[in-house]
Amino acid sequence: MKLQIFLDGNKRASVIFANHYLISHGKGLLVIPEHKVPEFKKLLVEYYEGEDLQVIASFMREYCWRH
Repeated sequence: MKLQIFLDGNKRASVIFANHYLISHGKGLLVIPEHKVPEFKKLLVEYYEGEDLQVIASFMREYCWRH
């Protein structure tokens, strides 16, 4: 997501790509629960601004990764 390849849709494209990779390797998929979207967006902005990757990675492992 941080790379910003597209003008719009980078988060959606990133989740689709990640899910393709995870599913094809039998590792589950990422689903950002609707009630967690505001927190996800806040953590994503913090990551863009220099926060350590582990902060958002931990959030995604705990709340978004379904295996």
